[in-house]
Amino acid sequence: MYQVLTGRRLLSSLTILVLTGFLLLGNARRVIHTLAPPRELPIYSVETTGKTAALGINCAWDDSDIDRLLELLDQRSVKATFFIVGDWCDKYPEAVKKLANAGHELGSHSDTHPDMTKLSKEQIIAQLENSKQKIEAVSGQTLRLFRPPSGAYNNLVVTTARELGWEVVQWSNDSIDWKTPPVEEMVERVCKRAKAGDILLFHVGKANTPAALAQILDRLIGEGYEFVPIGKLLLPAPYELDHTGRQFPKAATQKDTLYNRKTAISESGSAVSSCL
Repeated sequence: MYQVLTGRRLLSSLTILVLTGFLLLGNARRVIHTLAPPRELPIYSVETTGKTAALGINCAWDDSDIDRLLELLDQRSVKATFFIVGDWCDKYPEAVKKLANAGHELGSHSDTHPDMTKLSKEQIIAQLENSKQKIEAVSGQTLRLFRPPSGAYNNLVVTTARELGWEVVQWSNDSIDWKTPPVEEMVERVCKRAKAGDILLFHVGKANTPAALAQILDRLIGEGYEFVPIGKLLLPAPYELDHTGRQFPKAATQKDTLYNRKTAISESGSAVSSCL
């Protein structure tokens, strides 16, 4: 009997120790999570009062469809934001001039299209400043919007860009034109996902993009959407972002559910997308 009771006491003690260990581990994880700085987020979409959206078109390949894109946008009285790689500006300065002369907003897509998450702060600054100098010299515009190549960013990329006066912009509605799907597939994909405050992703130099974009604009404009440049869609500071990167006016948000970008100053954290 003594041995049985002793064994039971031992088993009970071991069980208590194991449970205590799990509790301590859980508490430690909660403490670490609490102490971890919030992740810096780019702007993915914007809270709007009406059915307003924006086109963000990346320029990283060739300029073969620039004239077609400009024509279809002009026919619909739509102004877009074109994110230009510095190297693309070097190769196609006339295309950059056409975009600017047509009244479209220009932004930076870096200088050489690297994975920005693998760069030092000094290298990030060089990518931004070099692209800015090139594009502004050709276009006459002042750039303030930056879209990281391939959608790849971390806290260092975002905080460095913002320290230099840039706003970092991603997208909430991907046409996946970079995969060159059929026109009908792109149209259905974008239109079914469309919502107020969207930032749409397209690319210059992809075969099916002009035809798809024309149909998408006709359909969404017919549904009451208005398209504006991203710079006009964005809200002025102070603002807050929720966990999806949706931008809200600061006064209209709940502090316990939204992320205040001003408190995010760490250089940790990362996010990577798959397209250019």
